[in-house]
Amino acid sequence: MKAVILAAGEGKRLRPFTDSVPKPMIKIGGKPILEYTLDILPREVDEVGLVVGYRRETITKHFGETFGGRKLAYIVQPEPRGTGEALLRARNFLNGEPFLLLYADDLYHPEDLTACVSDTPTVLVKEHPHPERFGVCMVDDNDRLLGILEKRPDPPTNLVNVGVYFLNKHIFEMPMIRLASGEYNLAEQIGVMSERHNVYVRRARFWHPIGYPEDLDGAERFLRLTPEKRLN
Repeated sequence: MKAVILAAGEGKRLRPFTDSVPKPMIKIGGKPILEYTLDILPREVDEVGLVVGYRRETITKHFGETFGGRKLAYIVQPEPRGTGEALLRARNFLNGEPFLLLYADDLYHPEDLTACVSDTPTVLVKEHPHPERFGVCMVDDNDRLLGILEKRPDPPTNLVNVGVYFLNKHIFEMPMIRLASGEYNLAEQIGVMSERHNVYVRRARFWHPIGYPEDLDGAERFLRLTPEKRLN
C-alpha cells in the first residue's frame, strides 16, 4: 500500500525556525518531525510519496531514496497551491490504489494510523477544546461523515479534522475546492466526496498539531512519554 505525506509547506507561523528548513524538518528530540511520521506508518505501507516544495532539497538529502525499509518518491509542488493541488500532483504515483494520506508536520499515534486503514474512506478526528482553530467534521450517529467545515469562529461541533485520511480513487472524481487565497482545500473536497460516497470518521487516541513555536515545547514533552502514554 502507498502513503502520501504532504511536506511542501513553508511554515510561516513557525519562523524563525523555518527560515532555513521546511516545517517538517524542524528537529524535536534530536530528529526531524517528518522522521517521527515515517517511523509510525502502518506496516501495510511499503512506498511513500512525499509532496515537497519549500527548501525541498533539505528533505531529499536527509531521507534519500529509502527510509525504514520503504521506498520514497518525491513529488514536487513548486508553488504553495494548497492540499488539494498537492494530492492531485500525487495522482500518477498512486495508480488508482487506495492510499493513506497525512501531513508531515503533526505528531500522531501509530495505532491511530493503523486503525485509519480501512475498507472504506476514513477521516481521523479528535475532540478539541478550541475547534475554531481547525476544520471540523459533521457526522451522523453511525460515524458517517456528513461534511467538513473549515475554520470559523462558531463551529457547530468540537470534532476536529486532524489531517489523516484513508482515500480511494473517488477523491479524484470530486471537484477541487478553491479558497479565497487561491489555494485548493482537500478537506472540503473530501466533504463533497461524503455527499456521494460513504466516508466514515475514526476518533484518534492522540494528536499534537504543530503550528506555532509554543507547540514545539509541548511536542518535546509528549515525545518523552512512551507510546502507550501518548494520549490526549
